[in-house]
Parts: sequence; structure tokens; C-alpha cells
Amino acid sequence: MSELPLTLVESIERRLATAVSAQTSPFTGSQQIQDWGGEWWEVTFDVALTKGRNGRRLSAFFTELGGVRGWFTLRDPSAARPDLAAMDIAVAGVGQSGNTLVTSGWDAEALALEAGDFFSLGTGQDMRLHMVTEDVVADASGVAVLTFTPRLRQSPVDMSPVEVAAPGGALRLTQPVPTRISRADSFRFSVTAREAL
Repeated sequence: MSELPLTLVESIERRLATAVSAQTSPFTGSQQIQDWGGEWWEVTFDVALTKGRNGRRLSAFFTELGGVRGWFTLRDPSAARPDLAAMDIAVAGVGQSGNTLVTSGWDAEALALEAGDFFSLGTGQDMRLHMVTEDVVADASGVAVLTFTPRLRQSPVDMSPVEVAAPGGALRLTQPVPTRISRADSFRFSVTAREAL
């Protein structure tokens, strides 16, 4: 599929959904929490007012997705770090799993990423977005261990790229996107989607 243009996103709401259930005792109020391990991103965003031919093209983009059938990539504009565009960050080591990832290519002994920053792994429908949950400082060799959520779904390949300048994720619509057309050939779109898993 295609990548949604960043310039068209007017506002975005992003949340991490988790497969966690809670059972509350009606007598004591104590809870038992069951974590089933599933984690995925859900997003809701509005597209800026788009006119004429560009509005019709965007309508075609969403229509072609066929509701939940298709997928697209979104690079969240709030997660962009253009100051890191010149860096070649890569996975450092095989068999990594969980909520930490050893990476290389950072400036030596410098702050690499801060809590709340994002990175992504993979391409196309396998592109996964992750949020860093602790500040990360690289060692003297430019190696840094990222702590993040959601956890890795599969072990990344050694030396595979880590996208830090324009991280994104593959998404699937949760429902078809209506095209709202107003006077002067103006188009508006509100989109709800979740990680394409």
C-alpha cells in the first residue's frame, strides 16, 4: 500500500492498547490482573482541509484500502526527529527480544534518545513503532540499549536499520473512512486505525 503524507495530518491521538483484563472482588475491591501479552498501537487522526484534485486523490487513497482489508504506513509527525536524519543506527546483536534493544551508530558518550522519543523497525507491513520509556546514553563505542514499549514481536536481524528520524508504523483502518465534502470542493477526513498485525 502507500504512505500517508505527513503534511496532511492536522491532529492525532495515539494510544497503546494492551491485552490485559482485571477481575475485581465485589467484597474487598482487590483486583486480580491477567496480562495476556498483546500490545498494539491505535490511532485516531484528522486530515487537514484538502481541496479539489488533492481531496479527491486522498478520498481514492482511503477508498482503495477497502476498510479493514488494506493497510498503510503513517509516520507520526509528532515523533519526527530530523536532527537525527544523518545517523545510521542499527540493531547490534542477534536473538534480541522483550522490551530492550542493543543498537549501534550513536555519537559516543552522548544522549541518544529521551523518554517519549520513538523509533521503528522493519519496512512495509512489518514496520513497527516503539516508544522509548527511559533516557538512553550511548557508551564510548556508540552503543546504546533502548528500553521501550510495545515489546518486540520478533527478533530483529543483526545490523538491520533502526529508524529514528522519521519513525512510523503500519496501520489498518478499523472502519471505512467517510469523505466529507463541503462547499468550494473542500474535503475533510477523520480516520481511526490500529496497528496492522
